[in-house]
Amino acid sequence: MLTCLLVSVMTAAALPSTLPCDDGDGILTEKEVSDAVCDYMLVDSSYSLDDVGDASYMLIFWNGKAKTVTDTHDRKVTFYRPIERIITTNPDNSRMIIALGDLDKIVATDECTCFGCILPRDENDEKIAVNSWEALQIYDGGQLDDFPETNTRKEIDYETMAILRPDVVFDATWYNRGDLIEEKVGCPCVDAGAGFTFVESYEHIRMMGNVLDEQKRADELENYVRSKVDMIESVTSQIDDSDKPIVYFAPRGANKGFYDAVEGRDFTRTESVYEPLDIAGGINVANDCTGENINVPAEQIVAWEPEYIFVAWSSTSSLGEPNGVDFVMETAELSEIPAVRNNDVYACIYPYCRGRPLDRSLLNMMYMAKCLHPEEFSALDMEAEGNEVYRQILGIDGVYTELAEYQPFLIEVN
Repeated sequence: MLTCLLVSVMTAAALPSTLPCDDGDGILTEKEVSDAVCDYMLVDSSYSLDDVGDASYMLIFWNGKAKTVTDTHDRKVTFYRPIERIITTNPDNSRMIIALGDLDKIVATDECTCFGCILPRDENDEKIAVNSWEALQIYDGGQLDDFPETNTRKEIDYETMAILRPDVVFDATWYNRGDLIEEKVGCPCVDAGAGFTFVESYEHIRMMGNVLDEQKRADELENYVRSKVDMIESVTSQIDDSDKPIVYFAPRGANKGFYDAVEGRDFTRTESVYEPLDIAGGINVANDCTGENINVPAEQIVAWEPEYIFVAWSSTSSLGEPNGVDFVMETAELSEIPAVRNNDVYACIYPYCRGRPLDRSLLNMMYMAKCLHPEEFSALDMEAEGNEVYRQILGIDGVYTELAEYQPFLIEVN
């Protein structure tokens, strides 16, 4: 019986390949739609309410044609119906859907959207920023962790996806499995995501806005992000490179010391490209490194002689417990680094979460600028700016203030 049910669902969710109510020429006309409406009124209509509704939408909003978009892998993805049901497989795409105002269309998502990459949890899996969790409601007043989970980092449940009958699946760019999802789930799949450059973020915003027919809101969001980048860059671009401090960035933190053999990262893992740091007016010591996973020996960090060190706060452990900054400041091998001698070692926001969250990139850019150039950015209020960033992306007030309760460095820099 279960096998029959799945076959039935997969058949029902088959990828549409024609316009509803179309005579076959690929263009809906007002007459075709009105004829379909009249036919629907008959007892033995050949059209369903979905057919008529979809056709009416496409005539009004898509000029009577199917919509085709190009995703990040240059795949042409065609839509033959409006998008009302969405599944995401990673937090970056979930976050963008929320920012564009379509949270109510998500019907399922990944484990990390549910459990800590949009809003955080602590090491005991308890919700942090509880007020924000309650404010970001899904259908029937539920919270993010009430979504059905259709994938983890390593596994994807194609059968459950198909049963939920999504109109689109947004998959993370790095998985490169759009064709496979379309085949198994029976709906369009868009490979989408962003990186650590703001150009990639702008492209992500535009593409998602196009797919979701939220171009106006996408323009507003892109303009907002650009305004914050310009706010910082207008100052730091006037600083001569010789006056910009040399910085080592530890984006994976240092909670396990120099190197975590299990995860292959920690203090000695860095990024050669982290645009928020560049815009903030720092010189990344790893600029000339190549490859995606850059692990350097501790001796190299010492030899670079960074004047500032940023260590991502990668834990939600209780206040007062040792953190990455403590490790750097208290490790004898690092004691002669200028940043350590001058007490210029700072915590910063963890820049990942099964992706590269736009909110964290924006906030680190402003935070790093204030740490590196305190005089130039003395008027920059991180708490006010942080709350505004989350208001733009999540539509919630006071998120940054709540987060600062367990990551006090977020406002101490003020």
